[in-house]
Amino acid sequence: MRKLGVGLALAIQLVAPSSSSAQVTVTSKGETVASVRLGQVPIQVKIRTHELPNGTAAKPVKPTDSACTMSRIPCSVVDGVEIEVAGEPLFVPRSAFSDLSDLSTAKVSVNKGKYALTLVGGDASESYVVKIVFSRKRVTYRSLTSSEFPEHPLQETFYHLN
Repeated sequence: MRKLGVGLALAIQLVAPSSSSAQVTVTSKGETVASVRLGQVPIQVKIRTHELPNGTAAKPVKPTDSACTMSRIPCSVVDGVEIEVAGEPLFVPRSAFSDLSDLSTAKVSVNKGKYALTLVGGDASESYVVKIVFSRKRVTYRSLTSSEFPEHPLQETFYHLN
């Protein structure tokens, strides 16, 4: 008998006014798609994840060289993030997502003409919030904060074009 792997996909279509946002639950394996129209601008974000074994609740095992927060069993690792603005794909630097795991939600929003993808992951003391800011042309900024102190970034990355 053959085992077949089935990727899960979650697609949500939302329409939001120009100063609003759209939030989706991120699946632990497969692809999560969030599509939203902010003002007149359609935005689509795809997040690809896969599960990584990390033991059991009684005997957790941290996988080597992984970003697992150990807040879920199995761990869910982010493989990729794609962003399209008005049908045009943006380059998303690997550093914007390569250290993320165990995501619970993704929210696309706009504030003062800047778009943001807010990702919430982990749990309890391992919980975190990542904010990826982008324009119609490129990703410009990423911050990582603890959920306990969201007003104080632990990491900030600015992306520049030469």
